[in-house]
Amino acid sequence: MEFFLFLLFLAFFCLVTAVIVYYVKILFFSAKTNYRREELTDIRGDVFRICLDVFESGGNLVYGALAFFCSALLVWLWSLLGSLLGEKGPGPFEHIFHMPIFFLAVFFSFPFLKDAYRGEKYLALAKPVLSGLALGNLSAGAVHYGLDRDLYFLFYLLLLLLQIPVLVFLWNREPIFGVSFEEPENFAYEEDWGAPTSTGSSPENFADAEEDGPFTNESDEFGLGDDPFPDEFK
Repeated sequence: MEFFLFLLFLAFFCLVTAVIVYYVKILFFSAKTNYRREELTDIRGDVFRICLDVFESGGNLVYGALAFFCSALLVWLWSLLGSLLGEKGPGPFEHIFHMPIFFLAVFFSFPFLKDAYRGEKYLALAKPVLSGLALGNLSAGAVHYGLDRDLYFLFYLLLLLLQIPVLVFLWNREPIFGVSFEEPENFAYEEDWGAPTSTGSSPENFADAEEDGPFTNESDEFGLGDDPFPDEFK
């Protein structure tokens, strides 16, 4: 039962984080100033694309998914030690074994690993590993807090505020404290989510598109294209 709830929370936090990542992307990390209504409301495809991008880090979906789920499972098993050693209810063992120890260890050691093993392909698994450790920690904490109240709410809130912002930067491929966890050549998706690919783009084309505006190519579906005022009223 607890493991089933853990998987549900893992899927839930993965989708919620993808939604946050999408809106932060278009509002803060994008140069756009005008948005269509569909870009703000119809985001299901983009959310699943963001989640898939996490698993496809390094270009291999199988390795990325295994790294994600194995790291999440490791955090889940680690959190069970607090329940075995401690008693029901909030206690020191519960809080110690729910601290994001593995997440912080991988996060702060990655710059040194990146310098020591530069060019190695398995460094691309840092993104799914960090994501699995963070979301697994949040999912395990949600299970223990919801079922037995083994954690204090402020402690669990601290876990959210510590790890979700890091994932927002990580999934948006933005540097964190000056450290980039992915190299541009490893990306499977170089264009923005939901944006059509273009093969013959040039600076002149972008200038024309900027002058025309974002709604130039839209078809007039409601018959509002004609001028409603006759010439004698002008």
